[in-house]
Amino acid sequence: MRSRLLQLWLGLCALGIWVGAQARPDPAAIPFEELFENLRVRSYRDTPSDSVARFVVELGARGRTFQEYDLDARRFVPPSRGHHYWQSISGTRYAPLKVRGHVNRGFWLELPDSTQTALLPEQFDELYSTSLDFVKPVNVATTVLGMLSGYSVGYRLGTWGSSLSNSDVQRRVLATPGLGRRIAREAWRRVALEPVVVFEEKDPGRIATLSGRQRLYTNFFRLAANDSNGFVPYEAAYLDSIGCVRESRAMVAFARAVSRAAQDTCDLASADFSAVEEWASLLERRGHWIAGTSLPNGAERLRYFGTLAWYGLAPETSEPRRIWVGPRLLVRNGDLEGFIADEIPLMAAARPVSWRDWLAGSDTRLSAYTWTAQWMGEARQFAPIVSFCMSVGQAVAGKRTERRDAIRSDGPSRDLKASIPQFVNGLPGAGGASRTGTPVDLSRLARRDSVHSLIEPALDQAADSLARPITEAADSLLDGPGRPAVSRVLPRTPTVGDE
Repeated sequence: MRSRLLQLWLGLCALGIWVGAQARPDPAAIPFEELFENLRVRSYRDTPSDSVARFVVELGARGRTFQEYDLDARRFVPPSRGHHYWQSISGTRYAPLKVRGHVNRGFWLELPDSTQTALLPEQFDELYSTSLDFVKPVNVATTVLGMLSGYSVGYRLGTWGSSLSNSDVQRRVLATPGLGRRIAREAWRRVALEPVVVFEEKDPGRIATLSGRQRLYTNFFRLAANDSNGFVPYEAAYLDSIGCVRESRAMVAFARAVSRAAQDTCDLASADFSAVEEWASLLERRGHWIAGTSLPNGAERLRYFGTLAWYGLAPETSEPRRIWVGPRLLVRNGDLEGFIADEIPLMAAARPVSWRDWLAGSDTRLSAYTWTAQWMGEARQFAPIVSFCMSVGQAVAGKRTERRDAIRSDGPSRDLKASIPQFVNGLPGAGGASRTGTPVDLSRLARRDSVHSLIEPALDQAADSLARPITEAADSLLDGPGRPAVSRVLPRTPTVGDE
């Protein structure tokens, strides 16, 4: 215990335990945000001939899976151990998307005339908002210091009772009624967001293609969630009539899955997940569903394209000149950096639970202080310290403001009212007699001028009131720039006969 370094480590560990105990939520509460933020989705086919893939949701904490949820069986199973070859070659994994920040502004991305010409580096910096990377050194430093100092260890000990890493908390979470239904919907949102994730691209032609197909996917997703005019059944029947059977079935299945997720009246199954994968892969490979099909000419063709344009589903142009990049969420998928436009996450059917604070508006804490997003997102044990320091600073600033307002409004005037009388159109003459007239409140003048500039002339005038009488035209205390001049009567030399 004589080691100063050990004492410092134990002190910081005790501080971390205290901060963790204060910041810990209700121990009986279910940490849904932490649970949904770390879930992974895995799809696979038992045999290559299977038409529908099976989906399994992996529930994890700190990178380790502690339970799996089978969507078709609707039950929790222990995590599978070892390496399964058939799942590796026919499966897909959806890793968690970590929110890095939110950009609440948009801009037009001008594309060159030829796709052979590369865009300027400044345009890519604006596109991906890499200016937030300056917090990476801070993130690394705080993480290293937190691990070495013992504060992080103490914070984890203080929050162990409500952490998802605790086995007791995991058993309590798994015993929650209706948990499987919530997990299925959150996993479906993760799969539905995958087609609109934009990772770093340096090719202008690739960016234009991705932008057009994501616009098509987003607008159709919005239409499928609220198809009040019955466009999807009409369009599917039309595609079926011209021989596009696969596109028709994929469109109907996707619209049905989005409608089921938006209404929240049923349990989602693997078929709803497969519908998203099928429709998104169809748009990714071919573009618009009418590409390569023979359409009628004349008025019917114009009417058809006009209907598509009305719903925002018109085919993309071959060479767009500029692309609108609106407000977006900066996300991280492993080592990949990218962003997601706000259109789909703003809809309740596809909005993850842990993203609600980011999408609530620009006045929320997370979206207002985006430059600290990466630091606080990966080192949340320091968030209570920062919040405490900010609250103390605001309290001190508030007290200073109140004290300054009190001094300006009450302090000088109260002192002047107690020490200086209200003179009636001048200072009292000999014997304390005063002339009649409009009273002048010096305390009201003290609010405009400094105290010394008012008290000193007042005392001088009081001492010399017999020698320098003041006329009724003005008060000597009102002299100053921009004020009416004061006419004073100079004393005359006493003569014989004066009393």
